[in-house]
Amino acid sequence: MRSSLRGNLSFLFKVLSVSGPLSIQIHPTKAQGKLLHTKDPKNYPDDNHKPEIAIALTEFELLSGFRQHSQISDYLKLYSEIQDLLSDDEKAEIDNLGSYGESSARALKKIFSRIWQTPKEKLQVVVDKLARRIQGQENKSALEEVIVYLFGLYPGDVGVFAPIFLNYFKLQPGEATFLEPNMPHAYLKGDCVECMADSDNTIRAGLTPKYIDVESLVEMLNYDETLLPKYVPNTLEDGSLLFTPHGIDEFWVQEVKGPAGSSFQLPYSESCSVLTVLNGSASIVFQESTQSLSRGEVVFIGATNSADRPKISVSDDFLAFRAFTPSPRALENLQNKNLVID
Repeated sequence: MRSSLRGNLSFLFKVLSVSGPLSIQIHPTKAQGKLLHTKDPKNYPDDNHKPEIAIALTEFELLSGFRQHSQISDYLKLYSEIQDLLSDDEKAEIDNLGSYGESSARALKKIFSRIWQTPKEKLQVVVDKLARRIQGQENKSALEEVIVYLFGLYPGDVGVFAPIFLNYFKLQPGEATFLEPNMPHAYLKGDCVECMADSDNTIRAGLTPKYIDVESLVEMLNYDETLLPKYVPNTLEDGSLLFTPHGIDEFWVQEVKGPAGSSFQLPYSESCSVLTVLNGSASIVFQESTQSLSRGEVVFIGATNSADRPKISVSDDFLAFRAFTPSPRALENLQNKNLVID
């Protein structure tokens, strides 16, 4: 496995159970990570980027990426209380959202930056005014239900406005989303498997008691439209799913599951990997030993050559996810669209 000189894994691998909204946030590019770490090592403790993928285990609700700009324009008119935070010039930019070229992104940056940089006291008044009007409505849209939900947990927080700007959607079990650098997002509810580059660099801007850095966020944000950024995995020859985010060489994630009696070798064995069992049971045969696995267990699998690849036999309800750093050969295969088991 390719890793740092210290021998550390180049990824972080988690199972998350989200019972309440996590912060509105973005993650920097590698170049931005270096600048943030140099400027503020306390709040940005390393110089790496932090792209991440989330794979839903249950229905998983989240906000991610900016909506169509024309839709944001419509919402800013519908929820007109927000315009109390804008100057006349900024209000005039609302009609430029959805226009062709870069002018739409510039208009969104101007409007978004003003709202998110509004002094707390003024902001609280407008958040309260809008949220309470929506609360009084009998028939609420899905977006309005999310606004009320966020307001109940974070009254007065600018993050209550986030659903007006960001795509709100649900992943079903097995579906995934890939969060590129500078893509705004917030997890709301549900369980997922998450894998990311080895970094703690998170730029937060709402829905959190943690350190907030609005200045960095509004400058680094990608203001382009993002249409429901669901990630479609590759299907390997053995039927398992392989998640290979474009342009990322720190991690890939493989879904490993039944049916009962299935017995197969794990691909890309030249990389060390971490296997997390979420359901069912299995036995995994290494070159000189066999290990039984059950729900909740995690096993580290060392690198081998293709002839000595670990062999796994699973129960009918078995479900696990395996994270590993792809080798140069694997990355070349991906580029050539030649994902094979060997």
